[in-house]
Amino acid sequence: MEVKIVFVESENAGRVILGRSAKEHLEREFAAFECVRVREGECVEAGEGETVAVIPLDMPLVTVRDIERAEECMKKHKLGELVLGEKETGARLLKGGGGRKGYFLTSPHFVKVDGAKALSLVYNRMQERVISRLLDAGAEIADSRNTVIDDTVEVEAGAVILPFSRLEGRTTVRAGARIEGAYLRDCTVERGAHIVMSHLADTRVGAGSEVGPFARLRGADVGEGCRVGDFVEIKNSLFLDGAKSAHLAYIGDATVGARTNIGCGTVFCNYDGKRKHRTEVGEECFIGANVNLVAPVKVGDGAFVAAGTTVTEDVEADAFVIGRCRQQEKCRKDKNKDR
Repeated sequence: MEVKIVFVESENAGRVILGRSAKEHLEREFAAFECVRVREGECVEAGEGETVAVIPLDMPLVTVRDIERAEECMKKHKLGELVLGEKETGARLLKGGGGRKGYFLTSPHFVKVDGAKALSLVYNRMQERVISRLLDAGAEIADSRNTVIDDTVEVEAGAVILPFSRLEGRTTVRAGARIEGAYLRDCTVERGAHIVMSHLADTRVGAGSEVGPFARLRGADVGEGCRVGDFVEIKNSLFLDGAKSAHLAYIGDATVGARTNIGCGTVFCNYDGKRKHRTEVGEECFIGANVNLVAPVKVGDGAFVAAGTTVTEDVEADAFVIGRCRQQEKCRKDKNKDR
């Protein structure tokens, strides 16, 4: 295609649609061509025998194939100008020294994101395009109408994305991983990992690990073969290979060693009211239910912390720690005494 591409700056060129602005979608589509930019309202003319495509930067659906078809139409009808979309604001092709003018070419791609209705139309057509590309590459996406994936996301062949999932930003889903009704932003999900109805951001989930349902991970690095269960939150923490937390725990600003178990109701108390502090839990530890680990604190490899314990001092390796009130049972008043 021997066409000069001229992009026209526009008010809505920065509107973000599925991870890229409108102008970024166009710039990527026409990356192989030499493109120039002009300000809105600036006059553009074609030299003798030259064909110029003038495309507003808020028409992100326009493709190279659209311009090729338009060029073919111009040659067929000996046109000097071809309008793509709205007469005053759409894209157009100009041919220097061409013939008659006034020919219009319509397409669902010639739409500007200049209103709510137009934005919805562009968004949905762009989503169809993104998912179609991923399907062609071998990803398994069961329900394209109820799955939202940014144009910036990478989904490898053999990965499975089930309905009601949303994948945003610089997210990568490796082959064999399975995403089920989850939200992921800027995450990496390794081979064979399974994410179910959970919210993840800036997180890596290792191969074969399971997350969810209803887990929340922020800035987490989860190793291989881990289990992060329902209502577990991991924030700014390393959760090393084989570590487990089955339910109802908060793990913040911590390192949890390999094959360690974090019990139900455990809280990593990382905030003293002014600053955040880190907790380090070693390998193959057992942290019982309703334990409070008051940072900064370290728990050595193989330690056992009994349920209901509040840990405020470092724990040595292989130690047994219990820190709760002794159970007492007191006799009740004899109910038969006054009878």
